[in-house]
Amino acid sequence: MKKLLLAALLAACFGAAHAGPNLVVDGSFEDQAQAAGSWSVYNSINGWTTVSGSGIELRNNVAGAAFDGVNFVELDSYSNSAMAQALTTVAGATYNLSFAYSARPGVSAGSNVIQVLWDGLALAAVTANGSNLSDNDWHVFNYTVTGTGSDTLSFRAIGVNDSLGGSLDAVTVTAAVPEPSTYAMMFLGLGLIGASLRRRRKLR
Repeated sequence: MKKLLLAALLAACFGAAHAGPNLVVDGSFEDQAQAAGSWSVYNSINGWTTVSGSGIELRNNVAGAAFDGVNFVELDSYSNSAMAQALTTVAGATYNLSFAYSARPGVSAGSNVIQVLWDGLALAAVTANGSNLSDNDWHVFNYTVTGTGSDTLSFRAIGVNDSLGGSLDAVTVTAAVPEPSTYAMMFLGLGLIGASLRRRRKLR
């Protein structure tokens, strides 16, 4: 019985240590059918809704190749725009927010600024100079966020309002994986439990 208890504790700890599924719906923007080599502006796509501006510009390998799949998003569609998605989280739990970003080829840094927000609070504004690019140059950004139970992830273009802006792809929010020190503490705790069980056997 005690061995089963230890096995259950180990299974629970290891299960909690692995990152969970992506909480973001359509984080790579592949659910909306978009013809190859074309683009369109939408008020909403699966999981995402326009919250300000002209809409979500969905591109299928236009003005650069996608990071994941064939589609990616630009938020300076006809004008600076913002999109958001509501996520169900666990209150107090820590999550890793990740996304791929690229400056638009041929466009300067001032037009490529995209801001990422968690529950309306800005986490960062990212930009890059695409003036000398002939294709997208993707970079992955990671941030740690805390769930409240119901959270809103938003992205918005805040650069020059000229219909040319930075691109987004591969947006994920996953349960954070514990640091190595957390594993060490976990195994120490399990070791103490095992030692306690052995002492109880000797006392009987």
